[in-house]
Amino acid sequence: MLGQNQIEIEGIILDKETKEPIPFANIYNKSSKKGTISNADGYFRILNNEVTDTITISFIGYKEQIIKIKADQKNYLIYLEVNILLLNEVTVTPKANSYLFELVQASKKSISSIERKSKAYYELKSFADGSQIELVEGYYNIDVKGYSLMNLHLKAGRIALGNHRNRFFVSLESSRALLMLNLFGRNDYFPVNPMELSKSKLRKNYYLNLESKYLDGTNDSIYIIEYIPKDTSGLFFNGKIWINKTKNHLIKITLNCDNTLKHPFLPLFPSDKISNVSFNLTQSFNTSDGQIVFNHTDFIYKIDYVSRIGTTQEQKSTFLTKAVLYAYDYENSFNLPFFNFKDFNIGDYRKINAMPYNDFFWTYHDEYRLNDSINTNELFFIDSSSLTNKTLFKSNTILKHGLFEHPYISWSGNRIKFREILSDTSVANAPTGFKSEQYKLAVKIYLDINSYRDSTHIITSTIIDPYESFYHLPMNNQTHCFINIYFDLCEIARRELEEKLNAQTNNVYQAKEIYSDFLTRFEIKSNEYLKAVVRGTIEKEMIKYNNIVYEILGIDNIELFQPYKNEK
Repeated sequence: MLGQNQIEIEGIILDKETKEPIPFANIYNKSSKKGTISNADGYFRILNNEVTDTITISFIGYKEQIIKIKADQKNYLIYLEVNILLLNEVTVTPKANSYLFELVQASKKSISSIERKSKAYYELKSFADGSQIELVEGYYNIDVKGYSLMNLHLKAGRIALGNHRNRFFVSLESSRALLMLNLFGRNDYFPVNPMELSKSKLRKNYYLNLESKYLDGTNDSIYIIEYIPKDTSGLFFNGKIWINKTKNHLIKITLNCDNTLKHPFLPLFPSDKISNVSFNLTQSFNTSDGQIVFNHTDFIYKIDYVSRIGTTQEQKSTFLTKAVLYAYDYENSFNLPFFNFKDFNIGDYRKINAMPYNDFFWTYHDEYRLNDSINTNELFFIDSSSLTNKTLFKSNTILKHGLFEHPYISWSGNRIKFREILSDTSVANAPTGFKSEQYKLAVKIYLDINSYRDSTHIITSTIIDPYESFYHLPMNNQTHCFINIYFDLCEIARRELEEKLNAQTNNVYQAKEIYSDFLTRFEIKSNEYLKAVVRGTIEKEMIKYNNIVYEILGIDNIELFQPYKNEK
């Protein structure tokens, strides 16, 4: 609900000359210090605290524009002007354009070694035959080192999948593909780009042409350089480079390649095939505290996918995926959930699976995001025919086999059974020798604290981490009973933690202290149980702990599993 003096406006940002939409332009309210970005159609929505607020519209290559909000106007059509051109020519002689090769090399010297953090918004949409079939949306803290994106730390994420020919297709790890692109180093999964080459190799492999140059808002000279590969087989990118010649900074680059021979994508199943992969990427960079830092990546790729299932006509599909990662706040970062992903290589889907759906965040947050006039993401997410991460990883889902063999398991009244640990989650060479070293029950207590204005919301969950759990001893009813009681005792501890947090927590720092103290006691109590019951073999101790679970949770594991029936 909008405050008394708040007004939400919407608009479309267009190029003044071409009337084409400008995607991913930055819209920022200096009064509220809140902003957003335009979508692929140039559309944006933004909430302003006061009718008297002004917003700034900026995009590389265009003059910044300031819009004063009018009380009686909700819709705005905004035309951005290209910065004043100083030159518009094409240079073709090798000697005349030598300075362009020097300029590209000089821009690489401005790479900063300082590590920074920023909030970032991520959106991925996939389409088949013009219809949306996938949405992945998330907020991250990102680690940045100069131009390079180093790591992504998930704050909140959501997924929705639409049916295509009675099947579902997923981009399991596309955000990781963005991390894999090293603009200034060798790339095993992407075509070659000019920034990774020495000057001699750049001359050998590329033609450079000066397309134009202009003065930006600070009177710095910006050069736009077109680069064309001599080898057009699909091993090299082509595109344009924006360089601030005054400061020798790279500020933007486009990377395009049709039918590339190198890409980071694998089919979902070994018998499927991927072909005709085409890339269109854009990376831009900004200045923060005098340092050049990552600003955004938008990543469009098109693939032909041949499935092992269906008729010959049904087997081949062409998919178009549009993804954007936008860094928007180097002054602040999210309070991340308390949950340790030991393996940073875990993909988007499994990380989102591990985290309880954060309805409070998605309902109330006022962070940067892509919008459109009809709330397409919301409609796709709530569509009754869409599978979402509210249901996608549950045991009765249509996708319970194949893609998500080892989802993180949140506690519920349903009983669990360990099965043989497969290679994608098993720890490397589990210890041998003592029986106590031949199993590990990695149960973690998840905690996330979210604030919006005067409201604070706490989410906790008891989760089995399949990437750290293993059990290499015989499986029987005694084992199942032992494991479930342990999981239940962890859930009881979680409830006690949540009750204490709700009663005593006024801020994140206090919550951290309570949580830290809880983890110490949690480990002690867990070890007491494991030592007392010796994998469920000590009946007396098992009965004692079973009674605790039954009294608090109403679950009688001994009655359900009958672990000592054969002995009697």
